[in-house]
Amino acid sequence: MLIGKGISFDSGGISLKPGAGMDEMKYDMCGAASVIATFCAAAELKLPLNLIALVPTCENMPSGHANKPGDIVKTLNGLTVEILNTDAEGRLILCDALSYAERFKPQAVIDTATLTGACIIALGHIAGGVMGNNQDLIDEILAAAQSSGDKMWQLPLWDEYKEQLESNFADLANIGGRPAGTITAGVFLSYFAEKYAWAHLDIAGTAWKSGGKAKGATGRPVPLLLEYLIAKSKQ
Repeated sequence: MLIGKGISFDSGGISLKPGAGMDEMKYDMCGAASVIATFCAAAELKLPLNLIALVPTCENMPSGHANKPGDIVKTLNGLTVEILNTDAEGRLILCDALSYAERFKPQAVIDTATLTGACIIALGHIAGGVMGNNQDLIDEILAAAQSSGDKMWQLPLWDEYKEQLESNFADLANIGGRPAGTITAGVFLSYFAEKYAWAHLDIAGTAWKSGGKAKGATGRPVPLLLEYLIAKSKQ
């Protein structure tokens, strides 16, 4: 199963982003686009797989009805989340998609998202981050990355990082502060993917190019995902 984050425009909501470069936030749906493109390619290749794609999607805009810092929301699996920053919205739609995925009893789930600016700080625009709860699945993704040339780097999801998501008022906070921001985002998602093999790809640094004539989506990590599916179809 593939899941793609589909924020069609991300202003940051009430926690408004800086205006410079905000036009590029139309690319916050690159995870969803890559999942849809991979699904279409797999269909054209007639890969002998039972493949399901989920695309949670919305805009993140300030309004009188928008989520506010301090709000508490209840997720699909029953956990409550304190929203400390409305610009950490992608994980709030992904977590429900991960919970929804359980009903399909998937062999494996890969979610793809332009999730954190912290991933760009950690890995630049060269590699994406991969993390998850099943090392065999992660190894298969890293092998696909080697074949496709779509570089990925594994980051840890150690239990110690869970302390950063503690909330006085809810089961979880939606952010864990500046330290290890990419990892704590992955840790947040892990609470909703405990019943199957799962991997999370943070493609914030690789999904598009910024500024000037080069500005636009890169199509990554479609080659990686397709390489992974082709390898699975041969097993």
